[in-house]
Amino acid sequence: RGHLNDLENIVPFLGIGLLYALSGPELYTALLHFRIFAGARIAHTFAYLIPLPQPGRGLSWAVGYAVTISMAYKVLKTALYL
Repeated sequence: RGHLNDLENIVPFLGIGLLYALSGPELYTALLHFRIFAGARIAHTFAYLIPLPQPGRGLSWAVGYAVTISMAYKVLKTALYL
């Protein structure tokens, strides 16, 4: 279940992350997004493997999802010249 959950979140991140990287973000901002996402997914995996009490797993999922949404917003903003 943990692996399937990772796939459900990592696959969209890879697509949006590629588009985000191609949109020309600042290097510091891009690295921050990627590192926060990686840390959140690692924390979520540990929360899945070692049954940690809630809200640990939920918070780590939300942080990773927020990073993906932030990158998608930047891609759309760049593409639509907002």
